[in-house]
Amino acid sequence: MSSSPKVDLTPEQRLPDWANTRPVSDRYPEIDMGPLSIEPYVSEEFFELEREKIFKKVWLYVGRAERIPNPGDYFVQEIEVVRTKKDGRFPTFIICRDSNGEVRAFHNACQHRGTTVCWEDHENWKTHNRKYFSCRFHGWVYNTDGSLKFVPDENQFCNLNKAERGLRPVHCAVWKDFIFINVDPEPRQTLEEQIKPHAELLKDFPFEKIRKRGIWTATVDVNWKVAIDAFQEGYHVNTVHAATIPEAFNGPLNPNCRPTSIRLFEQGNRSVTFMVSPDFVPPETEKWVRQRGSSWYAAGGGETVNQFPGTNPDNDPFYAFDCHGFFPNLLVDPYIGGFYGHEFWPISVNKTRWIGSINFTAPEKPSDLITHEHGKTLLRDAFREDTVTLDASQVGLESGAIETTIMSDGEMAPRHLYNAVMEMVNS
Repeated sequence: MSSSPKVDLTPEQRLPDWANTRPVSDRYPEIDMGPLSIEPYVSEEFFELEREKIFKKVWLYVGRAERIPNPGDYFVQEIEVVRTKKDGRFPTFIICRDSNGEVRAFHNACQHRGTTVCWEDHENWKTHNRKYFSCRFHGWVYNTDGSLKFVPDENQFCNLNKAERGLRPVHCAVWKDFIFINVDPEPRQTLEEQIKPHAELLKDFPFEKIRKRGIWTATVDVNWKVAIDAFQEGYHVNTVHAATIPEAFNGPLNPNCRPTSIRLFEQGNRSVTFMVSPDFVPPETEKWVRQRGSSWYAAGGGETVNQFPGTNPDNDPFYAFDCHGFFPNLLVDPYIGGFYGHEFWPISVNKTRWIGSINFTAPEKPSDLITHEHGKTLLRDAFREDTVTLDASQVGLESGAIETTIMSDGEMAPRHLYNAVMEMVNS
């Protein structure tokens, strides 16, 4: 895919006068734009309510089906926030493809005496394969569909019903290669109901054909909502990204990287579109790279703007990428040629595990590999910049020097997340 040439539009064809409009709050006049209490970012009690009322009740993204393409493939996922005790051990889950090709999820605990069945390091991002799951303590064996296959010395157990002693299943559903689980024994809604606005907007986006090319992670001393907010607004770009991409997103037309449009949905879901400056002149190396393929942020207008169905839903000129906020803790950002994403896993009120990734369509020619590597490296550096201020934000929030935060029109996505969390916690 090649980059589009710069499109010269007349003033009438360009975006609204950014200096004199607040397009997002004007679009949603019912939303209170006043200050927000910092309690949801610093309160231990509030965090415990979030764990019980949100994370233990809703569908949570755990990985892509591309990680487990074959029967018997599996990986282990740790989810700290759904632990059963306030200060308890962090539970892990087995995400696997059974012998019939169905994607399943189980609690990683043997139904004999509770020992972890799969001991693999969940942080190494590796996929494993087994014909059976076998507990290393006493050798109980489970099929990949979770059923109990074999118990050593079985006749020494009284009233053992093997049909009732399979691995405890977890509700699991797959949408366009994204695997979600729900630890609630009786989920209040289906995955499709929870993610409905994104599923409708992105129903034809070819996620299934796009593969992960880079992944990064960090554990940061910050509340999970503060971490998400750093990745779903552009107000910070001119300062935080001064060393990587400031000119790409800040120009005369949009000097502070305001979103060109925002869509707010029920249950905290939201979608934000960002633009690339039409006045941006790439460095020479980047020009050379762009001549050989597309960039993740430089569509630049023209026919390729809507190359993938579902992108740029408001047909904004100079489209760069969208940011889809899947409530509660996932961001999926489609762009021309792929998507990148973020996961934010709460560990405590002021500690979060962040996972970032970049994903491309399969290369069609050798030069595509060059553009992929260039884009991956640039995004990696931008992600590193994004994480720099997170700890400092939490220090300030906990300092006693601030009681409320204020947010601009362009920060409507963070405000919408905040409001959705408050609504669920207080319900």
